[in-house]
Amino acid sequence: MVAVHSGRHQGLALLALSLISLGAAALLRDLAPDVTLCGVKALSGLPCPFCGGVRATAALGRGSLLEAFAWNPAVTLLHAGMLTSGAALVLGQTPVWLTPERQRFVFRAVLVILLANWLYLVAAGR
Repeated sequence: MVAVHSGRHQGLALLALSLISLGAAALLRDLAPDVTLCGVKALSGLPCPFCGGVRATAALGRGSLLEAFAWNPAVTLLHAGMLTSGAALVLGQTPVWLTPERQRFVFRAVLVILLANWLYLVAAGR
C-alpha cells in the first residue's frame, strides 16, 4: 500500500513537531536547567548557531516570546515558520516561502539569518 502525503498531512506533521518540541524542551529545562547540550560550545567555548535553542523553545512553550528571541532568534523564527507553514498547509494553502519560485531566495535568506544569529550569540556571550 502506498502512503498518500497530502499538504494537510504535512501541515499536521509540522504543527505536531513544533508543539511536541515546545513541550519537551520546557520539560527538559525544568528537569535539567543547568545542562549544556551543545557539543560545539563544550569543546570550543563558542556557541553554534543553535546554542540556546532548547532554552528558546522552552521559553516559547511557556509563552514568553521575548525571552525566546533573546535566547536564540533563529530558533524562535524557525518555530514561527513551522507553525505558520503547518497551519497554512492544513488549510490547503502553500505558504509563499515554500513556492518553487522562492526556494533560492529562502535558502539564501536562511543562510544570512544563521550567520547573523551566530554573530548575535557570540556577541551576547551565549
